[in-house]
Amino acid sequence: MRNRWGKLANAACALFGVSLAGAVLLAISGSSPLARGFENTYAAKHRDEKRQANTDTVTIIASSGSSTYTRFAEDIQNVLDGIDPNGLRVLPMIGRGGGENFHDILFLRGVDMGTTDAGYLDYFKQKDPALYANAEQRVQYITKLFSAEFHVLARKDIRGYGDLKGKKVNFWKPLSITAMGAENIFRALGIDVIQTNFDNDLAIEKLRAGEIAAVVRMSGAPHNDYASVKPEDNFHLVPLSDANLPKDRFAKLMQLYVPTALKHEQYPQLIPEGQLVPTVAGSVVLAVYAWPEGSEDYQRMASFVKIFFDNFNKFYDVSRHPKWREVNLAATVPGWTRFKPAQDWLNAHKQVETTASVDLKRDFERFMQEYQRASGKRTLTNGEQDALYQEFLTWWNGQRQARARN
Repeated sequence: MRNRWGKLANAACALFGVSLAGAVLLAISGSSPLARGFENTYAAKHRDEKRQANTDTVTIIASSGSSTYTRFAEDIQNVLDGIDPNGLRVLPMIGRGGGENFHDILFLRGVDMGTTDAGYLDYFKQKDPALYANAEQRVQYITKLFSAEFHVLARKDIRGYGDLKGKKVNFWKPLSITAMGAENIFRALGIDVIQTNFDNDLAIEKLRAGEIAAVVRMSGAPHNDYASVKPEDNFHLVPLSDANLPKDRFAKLMQLYVPTALKHEQYPQLIPEGQLVPTVAGSVVLAVYAWPEGSEDYQRMASFVKIFFDNFNKFYDVSRHPKWREVNLAATVPGWTRFKPAQDWLNAHKQVETTASVDLKRDFERFMQEYQRASGKRTLTNGEQDALYQEFLTWWNGQRQARARN
């Protein structure tokens, strides 16, 4: 009898189980109002979350993990994420740097903005006038970020740039700011070198092995690429000097870049205390794709600009890259057009712009004094310095007028 009732109980449970399973399957099969309601709710929530995630997120394409480009992108993420109550998210992207970043901002889907050298605007317009026609209207700048110093790492028997003539010099990646800068600088100086394009770690190993003569890098100092260099490597940063260069060659270089110097504080393992290494620097900008005004993408980038500029004082914290202390939001970039939301913010903060605006003569004099101190040149007379400044000012105004015509 006990076995009989047990069998009946098992049969009942099995029947109930099948009925319950059938009800669940019926509910999720889409053939019931409950299923349709669940599906509609899921689809709506998924659609809203996807829209919100894309509305709140902006991307910045940078460079290798060790580059100043990437450090700046990470700092922007760390400072701005969470400030906006609506949930602004900054998403840095590892890129190839320099020219590739300019190209990616212009053509690559999903890239809102990036760090690039100001010189790439003219570089690409000259390289392919048809493809890059009106590029200055499609890629604009939010602000100038920092000066990218030109570094030449070599053995100590390489005493000047002229000693590299005919030798293998590593230019890092093709179309990088380093490659473009090195090409421009060596061409301006009339020094022919054999270009290689190894990644930095491999290039330093080849320098140790004597397979190449130098490793060049154009980036904001201090740069992490030299962290592996040891005193026993007997390397140094090669100084730029006009002592053994034709005057017209050096003058041409000064039309392309500004003179500056690398310091012991930046590279204590490579520059003795109290010494400077004269070099030149280019300008790195935060560039953005210029979406049509009023579009959803335009509004998203306008929101980023406002939050970025409103909270800019937070980038002066000692935990951020020291180059942030050089950033001048109001500084103009010859040949480039500023993104309208950035210009609108500056127009609304005239006091900030007046306080922070670049005094060209002051900066020019500061650069010249630093360069003269680094290179050991005699101090220019006031008349000589004023004449040189007037030449510089003529070039600067020419750039501004060209930008206005475009």
